[in-house]
Amino acid sequence: ALTGLGLLGPANSRSATTDSIDFGNPADNVRTFAKLAGSVNSEAVHYFYSGTIFGMTPVESQPLFRYSGVMKYVWRPTSDGSYRYRMYDSGYYADLDTGQLLEEFTNPYTQEVVRPLHPRAGPYDFIAKPELLDWRRSGDEIWTADSAGLQLPNKLDPAEWPLGSTGKVLNFRYEFGFRGKVSDLQRGDVASAPCLQYFSEISPWYPFLRMGKRPGFNFWSLQGKKIDSLSDISSETLAYFEKHEPGFFDTDTPWDEKADRYTPYMNAMLGRPVWDR
Repeated sequence: ALTGLGLLGPANSRSATTDSIDFGNPADNVRTFAKLAGSVNSEAVHYFYSGTIFGMTPVESQPLFRYSGVMKYVWRPTSDGSYRYRMYDSGYYADLDTGQLLEEFTNPYTQEVVRPLHPRAGPYDFIAKPELLDWRRSGDEIWTADSAGLQLPNKLDPAEWPLGSTGKVLNFRYEFGFRGKVSDLQRGDVASAPCLQYFSEISPWYPFLRMGKRPGFNFWSLQGKKIDSLSDISSETLAYFEKHEPGFFDTDTPWDEKADRYTPYMNAMLGRPVWDR
C-alpha cells in the first residue's frame, strides 16, 4: 500500500544506468529539482522534520519549544515540462527538555500560561518550471534553496483580538532548502532521490502566545529528511499522527480546507473545535 505514497524508498532497484545532468539547461534543472525535492513521477513523498522555534525581540532571543512534524508533497509532472506539487503539513509543539507534546506553555515574556494550538498548514500549491536554479555543490554533495517573502492580511483584527493579533498585515519570510548527491540524481532508474531538507521561517508572534503588538517575532529552524518508510519517523511523531492525523499517509488529500494558524485561535477563543479532524 505504501508504494503509491513514495514510501518504499527512493531507489528500489540498483541498476547502473546513469543520466548526465546539464546544469546550464533549464529542462535538466527542473527535472533534477523534482527528483531531489520530490519525484518525477505522479506520487506523494513525505518528509519527517524536527527542530526548534525561537522567540526574538529587539534585545534578546531564546528557544521557546521544539517542533516536529511531517510534510506531504504530492507531485505531478505536466505536459510542458513543469512539475506541480501540493504541500500538506502537520506538526506539534514539544517541551524543550523532554520532547513531550505541550498541552500548556508558560510564555516567558508575559508569564501567562497558554494553550499551544498544534497547527496544520496547507494545502499550498507550487509549480517548478524549466529555469536555471541556484545550485551549490561540494564534491558529490549538491543543494539548492527557495526563499520568498509574503505579506498577507491578518484574519485577526487587532481591534477585536488585541492579544492574538500582531496587526492588520502579516509579514513572513521563509526558506526551503534541499540537499542530496549528484550520483543519486544522475541515476536513470531513480524517480525520487534521497534528500535532506532544511526549513527556516520568520513570522509574527503566534496568536496563542497572546503577545499582541509587542515588538518581536518567531523564528523557525528545522531539519528534515525525505522518508523511505514510516520507520524513518520518530516514535513520538508517529504516535502523534496516529492519534491526531489518522489516514495522513494513506491519501493524497488529508484535508480539503486550507489551514492556517489564525482560524484555530479564533475557534479556541469562541469555544469552537480548533480543527475539524
